[in-house]
Amino acid sequence: MNSDAGDGEGDKDLTQDYLAKSAYPVNAVVWTRDGKYFATSWNNSIILWNAGSNTIAAIYSNSVNENSNPLANVTSLQFTSDGRYMLSVRDDNTVLVHSIGTNSDSTLINGTGSSIPDAVYAGDYKILLPLDGQNLYESYRLTESGNQMIEERLDFADGIWALASTPTGQRVLVTSESGTVHLIDTGSWEELANYTRYTLSRVKPRFSQDGIYFLAAQDQNSLIISSTADESDFYILEEDAGFSYTAEFSSDGLKIVAGINDGNVKIYDIASGLEENSFKLMYGDMAKSLAFSPDGKYVIIGTALGYIYRWVLDGSEFVPEDELPQENKLENSLTLGIGYSRLGTDYYLGNFLFDVSYRNYFRPPFYLGAGLGLGAGIPGSEFPYTYYEDGSQLSNPFIYTLNSNALIGLVYYNKKYDIHVFSEAGLGWNIRMLFDNSLQYPHRSKPYFGGYGELLVGLQWKWARVWGGFQYDSNLHWLSKVCVGVAMPTRTFRKSGKKADVSE
Repeated sequence: MNSDAGDGEGDKDLTQDYLAKSAYPVNAVVWTRDGKYFATSWNNSIILWNAGSNTIAAIYSNSVNENSNPLANVTSLQFTSDGRYMLSVRDDNTVLVHSIGTNSDSTLINGTGSSIPDAVYAGDYKILLPLDGQNLYESYRLTESGNQMIEERLDFADGIWALASTPTGQRVLVTSESGTVHLIDTGSWEELANYTRYTLSRVKPRFSQDGIYFLAAQDQNSLIISSTADESDFYILEEDAGFSYTAEFSSDGLKIVAGINDGNVKIYDIASGLEENSFKLMYGDMAKSLAFSPDGKYVIIGTALGYIYRWVLDGSEFVPEDELPQENKLENSLTLGIGYSRLGTDYYLGNFLFDVSYRNYFRPPFYLGAGLGLGAGIPGSEFPYTYYEDGSQLSNPFIYTLNSNALIGLVYYNKKYDIHVFSEAGLGWNIRMLFDNSLQYPHRSKPYFGGYGELLVGLQWKWARVWGGFQYDSNLHWLSKVCVGVAMPTRTFRKSGKKADVSE
């Protein structure tokens, strides 16, 4: 289901691609640093998505051991920089560390207070969290023993509401329930600065990727961008309708995407403070979670009504990567062909072939492949000698063949005209058998096993393919061969991803 951008006068024609729908709000959205995956949370489930195809890669549940609560709602998500682990904060006073690729290698951290409102990675693998809801603790795993260690780092007079960290974890923003934002250096565990911000906002303070700026709410209708270098206020973004639940920086730190109470999602240019892009969500919905893709081309939006959208910022339709035009790239293909080979004898018209082969362009212009073929040699005159098998005579027998081979090739590809010029060498084995097809005296010979090698050249234009060359067979010696066929990209056989509906 696709819907164009909002109805406002200044709105651009941007595309919002709806991926999936649940009965529950989408509380968290996060991308891996390399942009290959993004994760979303619905109620008590975490969905890991293949970013290139909009398909589900994995579903992570809360049931990882006997101490975990399968019904706990996930409120926050974060990946390590290498994408190997994912941190999820849950509303049952626990934090889960998921190992991507397996749901059994997860770590559960239990809080000691009434709730853990937030948690973040401080660099790779070290976790900062208000274990008792008030003071800041550091959790890390010992390499040798694998034991999870937890140490208290800083005391705060009032409870901690939100945390944010730079990618390296060198600096952390700790926001108290009273609205004070503390800038902390995690090397010395000293407070570098503090700021007073709006206490009733649902928008949590967030760092830019370089750690130079952070955003926070000044009041219900204003977001303020501040510099951590000189403690100055850089810019103020204002919205009459007020900001809803979330606002995030782009990976280059030049833009901010924010949810608005009237159902809009807007992108602002930080340098000018002006609105750059906008659209209005459907059905009176509001954005609950937002995340720019690392390359800045998309925004993933999770909404209060349970929708997940991929917002394509250039206004085009999102095209899965396996459906994109393969620029400067040869596509792996399956080839079907029919052919003819000359057997080098006067009494056979030739060997008629059906061939199936696969080619993998692993490192253009080189490729590897494999093939399988069936053939039938048809007599054209009287068999020149008498052939007996188990006392029965075979008269004018056909030759039937089964062969398989491995191949390696070299290809030149002209992208403008979609033409392949190629040469390839093959090595394989075959089975040959004589068979008298007459209804009255059907007899066959014993199988003859042999090996062969071949050298072929050919031409392919779009899907049409023609090739030919020479073959040396250990039984029949030198043969000539020519084939025609079709080459079909292997992506033709893949199933396209569909929108998911996980409503209960």
